[in-house]
Amino acid sequence: MDLKQRIIEIASKLFFRNGIKGITMSDIAAETGISKRTLYENFSDKEQLLEQCILTHSERGDAEIARLTESADNVIGVLMRFHSMQLTEMWSVGRTIVRDLKKYHIALYKRIEFWQREKIFRFIPLLEKGVKQGLIRNDIPFEIMLWLLQRQFKMLMEDETIPAERYSFDDFIHAATLSAIRGIATPLGVEKIDEIFKQKNKKQ
Repeated sequence: MDLKQRIIEIASKLFFRNGIKGITMSDIAAETGISKRTLYENFSDKEQLLEQCILTHSERGDAEIARLTESADNVIGVLMRFHSMQLTEMWSVGRTIVRDLKKYHIALYKRIEFWQREKIFRFIPLLEKGVKQGLIRNDIPFEIMLWLLQRQFKMLMEDETIPAERYSFDDFIHAATLSAIRGIATPLGVEKIDEIFKQKNKKQ
């Protein structure tokens, strides 16, 4: 791993753990074991480094989606797992990151929103595979399906009125997954969803 990539790895952990505002370039340099001068030779400022951290994270997500699409024997299971992973990540770190982006890095926040709109199509091969497996409905345009899922993620990240004090994180995961995935599933797909939740409840 070269120095630039190591800086991105360490900075990403710091940003996701502590938020953006609370981390300085001095913190990142110290954690990486380099001087601030070396850090600024690789990244002109904190926002450029932050942007590279987010891009790297996004590219890894793209690679994981491609891998899951290729290997998926049951698209419903993959969609539920990925949906749950995304919600978990957004709930634990995403909301803080989004708040800091909107308040202190609005130009970068707008660029990220544009990337997300463009990347919505990366899930289409997975949905197409689900249709072939008889698990995903083919009477709703994929773009609309994905737009609705994206809006759900955005709402959970940004809406300050979510009643988090009355419901556990697992309650949100369960309800969000049911409303999102069940709504695009065929009757066979719904059976698969019920089986997955039944197995999950047995393990608890």
